[in-house]
Parts: sequence; structure tokens; C-alpha cells
Amino acid sequence: MKKIFSFLLIAGVMACTATQPFKKRLKTADFDRKLADSLLALGFDQEALYTLFSDMKPVSSICNLSLPLARKDSSGVDEAVDIEQKMSHLQQLQRYQKVLDALETPEVGFIISPFKQDYDGKRIMQINAYRRRSIANVVATRQAFFGQWGFVPNTDPKVLINTIEYESKYERFRGYGYLFGYPKHAVDFFVEAARTEDRTKQFVKRDFFSIPVFVKRTGHFVYATPKGYQPATIDSIIFQKAAVVLADYKKIRTNFMRPDSSLRALELWTAIQPKR
Repeated sequence: MKKIFSFLLIAGVMACTATQPFKKRLKTADFDRKLADSLLALGFDQEALYTLFSDMKPVSSICNLSLPLARKDSSGVDEAVDIEQKMSHLQQLQRYQKVLDALETPEVGFIISPFKQDYDGKRIMQINAYRRRSIANVVATRQAFFGQWGFVPNTDPKVLINTIEYESKYERFRGYGYLFGYPKHAVDFFVEAARTEDRTKQFVKRDFFSIPVFVKRTGHFVYATPKGYQPATIDSIIFQKAAVVLADYKKIRTNFMRPDSSLRALELWTAIQPKR
């Protein structure tokens, strides 16, 4: 995998204007810019950095929404949502969707993924960023897995992500593991640990391998490994590549700070788009 953003490249991109079609669309689009700025700031400072700023993670989560839209049964009625009562929540989702549509670029997209499982009438939805080329590479590399749904490298990522969410547990675990950029040994362990727990009703002990993000060294870009596992070459490669991306981000980030120390994330997102 080639190094995506060296600091020199970033500096060069900053000196150029953003890609004109994207910049023009962003300037004229009707969307909540404050919300866009806050979502991008969350993404940049946490694990989505490795999707927004590099090709390391095909998919990354930005945040979750929890809205009281789910039915407690599956009766299949036509009027499943009380529109009068729930309209404000649907309008909130519309606001988020308009922001995500405006932020899309030729290479990076955004999706609101509703989780299959509801919780006491609440539908949890995850806002994810994804990098199209990276997803295509994962599907090509793991074609023996993704081919069971007819997915090929140029399948629409939104279809792929939401299909995996609604699949059976083990397929969901493996599919998300690959899409979120975890190495195969970690994905294998997580799936097999789930099988073992279902069979024995005993939790499988584990360790965790963490890759630092801007806000924290552990707990964000992290995957499970067997108890006592010693990091292998692949883990070191992931860690070292992430360190380069994070260091480059820290350098460029200082140029987009407000006096109150908040990040001008929307401006940063525009600045790093390649000129086309």
C-alpha cells in the first residue's frame, strides 16, 4: 500500500485550490455547515482519520445516532411510524443526510447505517465514512467471502455496508472486520471466539491491539487478539503506517485551528481534496 499523504504532499495540496466541482458544490449546497464541521472534526480526531486522510481503513465510524423510531414487533404494518409524533426525528435525519451528501467526494463517501437490532423502541444508526477504492481492494482480496452476496470490487459501497449489517452474526462480524481494516488474523479470532462463546457460554479471554488516534492512544482503532498474543509483522506494519498518517495530520491540523482551539474541519476537508 503506498503512502498516501506525506507532509510535503499535504503542504502542496493546501497551496492549491480544492477540486473545483467539489468546491463549487460545497459553496452552493444547502446544508448545516456547523453540523458538517462538528462531524468532520469527530472523524479527523478519532479513527475515521484513517479513512478521511488515508486509505488505511476502508470504513470508519464517526458517531452514532439513537432515535425512537423502531417498532417493538415485526408485524409489518403499513404505518409503522407515527409521523405526527416522530416527524422531528425524521427531519433530524434529513438534516444529517443533507450534510453527508454535501461532503461526499469522488473518493470518499458517507452513509447512515441503521443497525438491525433495535433497543426498547430506539433505532441506533451509525454514521460511517468509507473510501471507495479501499473497499474495492478489500472485496477483490476477499472475493471468496464477499462473492457469496454477488459483491464484486465495483459494487456500490452503501449496498455492501448495509447488506453486511443485516446478515447473520458470523458473516456480519467477518464482513465488518474486513471492511473496518482489521488484519485477517484478528478477524478470524473474533469470529471463532464468538462461535466458541455461543457453544460453551463462556467468554473467550482476549487482549487488544490499539492504534493511536489524535484524541487518544487506545480504545478507538483497536482489534481483539488471543490472550497473550505477541504482535506480528502485520500488526507492526499497520501501527507504523498509522503513525505516519497521524504525524502528518498533526502537522496540517495546526493550520486549521480557531482562537478557541476548535478545528476548522470543513475547511481542512476542502483543502485536502486533490485538484482534478
